[in-house]
Amino acid sequence: MYYVLIRGPSYKGLDFEAREDIRNGLRQTLEANGLRYVQYNWVWDEEDRCLLEAGKYEHKDDAFHLIKALESMGFEICIRTSLPGDEY
Repeated sequence: MYYVLIRGPSYKGLDFEAREDIRNGLRQTLEANGLRYVQYNWVWDEEDRCLLEAGKYEHKDDAFHLIKALESMGFEICIRTSLPGDEY
């Protein structure tokens, strides 16, 4: 499985309210670009950065159009083949 994730700013040293402000900012930017998710899945990042799951694909090539669209909106994207907790 391939997970397309939007990389947000660092959470390092921030309290819950400041972290929530980062998440709200990402949601607002997505919505301003015409994207709205039914559910926003926030992912833990070993570097303590905000990550939002934008899509999940069986084949990496299937994610190409989503990645290009998100990058055109100014988002930084990363792809993972597993997420924390998948091993359980």
